[in-house]
Amino acid sequence: MPLSDQTQAVRRSQLLEARQDINRTLRRLRDKATKPGATLTSLEEAALDGCLAEREQIEVELAKLDATGVTATRAYDQVVRVGQEARTYRPDAEQAGGPSFFKDLALSQVFRDPSATERLARHQNEMAVDGRPGTQQQRAIGTAAVVGLVPPQYLAERYAELARAGRPAADACTKLPLPEQGMTVNISRITTGTSVAVQASEGAAVSETNVDDTLLTVDVRTVAGQQTVSRQAVERGALVESVLMADLSGAHNAALDVQVINGSGASGQHLGLLNTSGVNSVTYTDASPTVAELWPKEVDAVRQVAAQPFTGATHLIMNPLLWGWHLAALDTTGRPLFDVGGSNAPTNILATGGTQYQDEGKLLGTKLLQSGGVPSNLGGGTNETRVIAMDARDVFLWEDPQMPIYIKAEETLAANLQVLYVMYSYSAFTAGRQPKAVSVISGTGLIPQAL
Repeated sequence: MPLSDQTQAVRRSQLLEARQDINRTLRRLRDKATKPGATLTSLEEAALDGCLAEREQIEVELAKLDATGVTATRAYDQVVRVGQEARTYRPDAEQAGGPSFFKDLALSQVFRDPSATERLARHQNEMAVDGRPGTQQQRAIGTAAVVGLVPPQYLAERYAELARAGRPAADACTKLPLPEQGMTVNISRITTGTSVAVQASEGAAVSETNVDDTLLTVDVRTVAGQQTVSRQAVERGALVESVLMADLSGAHNAALDVQVINGSGASGQHLGLLNTSGVNSVTYTDASPTVAELWPKEVDAVRQVAAQPFTGATHLIMNPLLWGWHLAALDTTGRPLFDVGGSNAPTNILATGGTQYQDEGKLLGTKLLQSGGVPSNLGGGTNETRVIAMDARDVFLWEDPQMPIYIKAEETLAANLQVLYVMYSYSAFTAGRQPKAVSVISGTGLIPQAL
């Protein structure tokens, strides 16, 4: 029985794709064979003969299809389109023993596996067709140039999940794309503004004050981590790379959050919120601190953000230990001062939510963020912590638009049957554009051991 036009179109599509795959293999073998002093192995020669024979069969079948009048135009619903067909790398396929992005990364760049290289190239094309221009980049690192690959979307989503868990303060900042080049970001900071006043009389001089600004230069910093993995783990392990890179990602995000909060500005660090010059300072000194006594200080921190830059705090950031102390506070009749997540117990509600680590609660009209990046070892060895109130609209974080972070596999440890994975990112951070948009509460009343 003759095949329907639609079935013939599908078959022709399959043959064309198979021929394309064979041609790629033949080009690779040809390139190797034409290199000075290079020869093909017996297995490669057999593969060459097999490819030629298979391509000849494909040509014969294509000729038969063409003779029946089937054109190169395929039915719309059968066209192979990125976005409609299955992705090269998928979580369901990886868990079922299918191709792994990280394993292919190692097999391609370290072990020169042509099949892995082909899958990575197909994945990069999928990313480009998805409308993400610039996702394929080549950057020089040291003396060896390697390709910067973009992880599959499901891995990017996994990174985003870890980012929410590990970088709450960084995620709260105003996000800006990091410029493609340069190691500094420059922004203008107005220090003297214009003036406006009532005109005394018709024809009288109108108020005039010349604007003056100061250039604020923000350094681009690198946050990076690496992990060495044995070749045996890469080749024989199950989901080793996924677990490894998820852990590297979580560590990276936590490190960035620490930088945003408490970076020193020296030795390659960001200048964090706690160390920015000119922020509002509120002191709480108390040998026997209580939530009731800390409360006016928190109100003052939020008030100063509203009173000086004339905006208003959007976030309060504190260590989870300190927030747990807030939630444990009771009034004189034994009622909680805070709504601890919708319990039916009677409360004097000062804040809502925030019972789980990094849940966003509400406190003084701001979002309450818990971050392990808020230190608890400050105050000259007295183990103080800090509370930060800020207007996130005036706190800037520039990040590389090619996030998630680049992943590299190097050959430096090949002699030891090891693979090196490196994760890194470029970013710039500043709270110096409007320092008064940030308030910091400090003092002996903020010692977690005493709480």
